[in-house]
Amino acid sequence: MADAQTAMTQLKEAYGASIVEMTSINGTPRLRVKKDDLPQVAHYLHTHPNLRGSLSLLWAVDHRPRESRYEICYLFTLAECKDWLLLCMDLQGDDRLFGSITPHIHAAQWYEREIRDMFGLIPVGHPDMHRLVRHEHWPKGSHPLKKDFQWDTVLERTQGQYEFRQIEGEGVFEVPVGPIHAGIIEPGHFRFSVAGEPIMQLEIHHFWKHRGVEKLFERQQLTESVPLAERVSGDTTVGHSLAYCQAVEILMDAEVPRRARYLRSLFLELERLHNHLGDVGAICNDTAYALPHAHCGRIKEQIMQLNDRLTGSRFLRGVNCVGGVGIDLTREQLTQIVEELDGIEPDFTELERILFANASLTDRLETTGVLTEETAWDHAVIGVVGRASGVDQDIRRDHPFAAYGELPPQTVLYRYGDVRARMRVRLDEIHESIRLIREIKQGITQGPVLTRPTVVPAPGTWAFSAVEGWRGEIFYVVMAGEQGKIHRCKVRDPSFVNWPAIQWAVLGNIIPDFPLINKSFNLSYAGNDL
Repeated sequence: MADAQTAMTQLKEAYGASIVEMTSINGTPRLRVKKDDLPQVAHYLHTHPNLRGSLSLLWAVDHRPRESRYEICYLFTLAECKDWLLLCMDLQGDDRLFGSITPHIHAAQWYEREIRDMFGLIPVGHPDMHRLVRHEHWPKGSHPLKKDFQWDTVLERTQGQYEFRQIEGEGVFEVPVGPIHAGIIEPGHFRFSVAGEPIMQLEIHHFWKHRGVEKLFERQQLTESVPLAERVSGDTTVGHSLAYCQAVEILMDAEVPRRARYLRSLFLELERLHNHLGDVGAICNDTAYALPHAHCGRIKEQIMQLNDRLTGSRFLRGVNCVGGVGIDLTREQLTQIVEELDGIEPDFTELERILFANASLTDRLETTGVLTEETAWDHAVIGVVGRASGVDQDIRRDHPFAAYGELPPQTVLYRYGDVRARMRVRLDEIHESIRLIREIKQGITQGPVLTRPTVVPAPGTWAFSAVEGWRGEIFYVVMAGEQGKIHRCKVRDPSFVNWPAIQWAVLGNIIPDFPLINKSFNLSYAGNDL
């Protein structure tokens, strides 16, 4: 299988006349391609057996007022070597049309609809031109990420109605669920089509929680936006803030001290621990198995209280800052963490034994909500959900960051793709996080925890960063603007990638299984809707 440099050579040989420029960005090869030829080049990169590039990120940039052009960028991950390869194209002047790659690359579907909503750029040939982010009450022509759209614009509400896909036939009926749900769950709409009991179709209608996060970033200074990144998805404070900080540190040429890198990995694994514990318990609760739910809640609370004692925040806010970390830990605190985990792990292992011995639980989880490896790859599914379906991908291993270059994780992989496999990934990753934290405690050295950046990046320069959060890979693209401000910040939570895949995992199941399947994915509404 080809690496990125070999892939560039292969693409140049196959489509040399289509390639305008070959450069690199942050060490990642970048090919600027003629607009009309990009769908064909992307299809080749995605399907050629030596390349098999999976679409990891797709975003647009409005370069005005510096330049009168839009730019659309496609980041692919090569299947075997996991190298990144970037394709870019330009829309000059008043050009608003670009060829859709969705007919050949399913993972592009939501990305291209998002670009249409936020920039007014039209993906010609896209099979579904429904609005995605802008619900039907948004006025026509309002595209928030265009540079002539003011951040504090008050939009007048217009009349409109979303048209759901319909299946017609005898005995077919629809069951709407949401967007308002019981309890404190965030808003999301699910429209089921059923004939009898089996689900024939699920259509998701989200983005009720859109807050204009990416537009808000454009009002911020590069070094002052960490609190906003922390609040993209409240349960992923460390993951999002770390991805943002890393992108800005690349832009500002800031070398993060070794001790800070180790502490970043430690806090990221603590975040993974308490979220995975909560998910295991919630999956059991959705099968009416209350005992493990109670014990997981108890153990999760131990971790949350530990977080609070270490940092003053149960959700680890205020840990990351550009150039390192804002909180150092003493040797006694590091020892306290390991001692706490040494007490938790055998307790959790005993809980695992109870789970595996319960035949009715196994029967409830096995073959429920199966997401096949082929479907997962087609939709570029990532993180826990992807690894449960055989997608061997982990940014900590494939593109090491923080301390993971010195402390490589053991990637957990299952191939069943059902609810049980997704729970097994979490169970195994809990043990792996505890092992990594012990390694961090052994390997961390004394030294500074913060480097103050001194370089002011030139307007128009940009960098991207990836972090393996507890749900999966988080991407940030940050472009510098004038006077140290942000010109563009693209945020991609793993939920944005995995939400469309749940529509396939539920097929053939029954509606009462949906809460269980949904919990096994456990995706963020806020992180998705931005």
